[in-house]
Amino acid sequence: MRAWVLAAAVAFVGFGASAQAQELTPERAAFRALYEELVEIDTSPSTGSCTRAAEAMLVHLRNAGFSQADAQVIVPEGAPGDGNLVAQIRGTSRQRALLLLAHIDVVDARREDWERDPFTLYEENGFFYGRGTADDKAMAAVFVDLLVRMRRENYRPRRTIRMALTCGEETSNRVNGVDYLLRNHRQWIEADFAINEGAGGILGANGPVALNIQAGEKIHQVMTLTVTNPGGHSSRPVPENAIYRLSNGLTRLAAYQFPVELNPVTRAFFERMALIVGGETGAAMAAIARNPSDADAAAILARDPSFNAMMRTTCVATELDAGHAANALPQRAVATLSCRVLQGHTPEEVQAQLQRAIGDPQIEVGIVRRRDGSNPPALTREIMGPVERTAARLWPNTPIVPVMTVGATDGRFLNNAGIPTYGMSGMFALPGESNAHGLNEKIRVQSVFEGREFLEAIVRDYAR
Repeated sequence: MRAWVLAAAVAFVGFGASAQAQELTPERAAFRALYEELVEIDTSPSTGSCTRAAEAMLVHLRNAGFSQADAQVIVPEGAPGDGNLVAQIRGTSRQRALLLLAHIDVVDARREDWERDPFTLYEENGFFYGRGTADDKAMAAVFVDLLVRMRRENYRPRRTIRMALTCGEETSNRVNGVDYLLRNHRQWIEADFAINEGAGGILGANGPVALNIQAGEKIHQVMTLTVTNPGGHSSRPVPENAIYRLSNGLTRLAAYQFPVELNPVTRAFFERMALIVGGETGAAMAAIARNPSDADAAAILARDPSFNAMMRTTCVATELDAGHAANALPQRAVATLSCRVLQGHTPEEVQAQLQRAIGDPQIEVGIVRRRDGSNPPALTREIMGPVERTAARLWPNTPIVPVMTVGATDGRFLNNAGIPTYGMSGMFALPGESNAHGLNEKIRVQSVFEGREFLEAIVRDYAR
């Protein structure tokens, strides 16, 4: 998962809520051992193998009684380390399936930079430490453990339950497992809807503040701004300079903001968070939910990068490439833009908006990597009912707050393929404390076990 959306929300309600000791029953001990095994298999792009992790988890399924027809590792052609584990428990009705999705690849981690070996699971001070402990091997381990227990109890769901532990979510230089399965083995992940990473819960000074359900995510589009020029000898400068022209365009871009747009999910987010956050920011949230054209409210919320990103499309310069020699006038200057586009807009629309904002026909706006958008999946009663029932039992009086991820998950592939995908883990944290993708990644022990209980309850509810 990339970029958590609530990085500032709890700054207004305080920090706290240390993890409590969890009774390690035999069933929990077996889950913990499985989780440890998965975390300790290196699945980073530089030194690891997803196939090894997928095959290790397949052993657990085989030992529980899953046949080749119901569980297997699928390895993309030409990518022997990028294996994906798929499995299913067949339903008794004609309802289509529920898909449990988690990625098993992780971001690179260098031992010399970490306090502990990143590929050893450490449990200290109420936290699990290790690369992937939070993103996303906790959910992956929960799903494998759940299917193993269901098979051993001969569980017969009405709705087929499918699981896919995939590779390539964290990297662009590996085959993306979800995209590959959709194109080549769709029968293994065909579903009415999917549960994915993308949201957990927020902790405050006195415990849970909000349980988040992620519905929808922005689409990452890479754009370029390019200026070409005849160039010449640097001893004879001329006013028309490709670097200067591009710099002027970037200055105009830096001052530009895309218009505020709210969808049902982001409107509900601001409405519900207004009551939690309070103060000036809470008032601005309530105001923007009532009227997205409220410029004063938008200006207050835009002070926070996460809230600003939820309100609008953003494009930011991330790379520059210009000139060809120290003693020559530049013939070409290129800036790369990372655009996070609200769902419902095409790359061509963003391209046209950028061209107008820059206001210079000699600066060409190009689409480097075109990605189609999709609409946010609806938070229907079918989806929310099990969440509400389980949350009321585990975390009474904790509000459920829908969110839109401003980063990206593999849900983008499923949503585009017509499989509504929702992020929900039930794993609570203080904002930013897991440091996923960073040094010394961690997750609360209590959060893992509570998330396990939450996910099992909603899966069984959906399945029947």
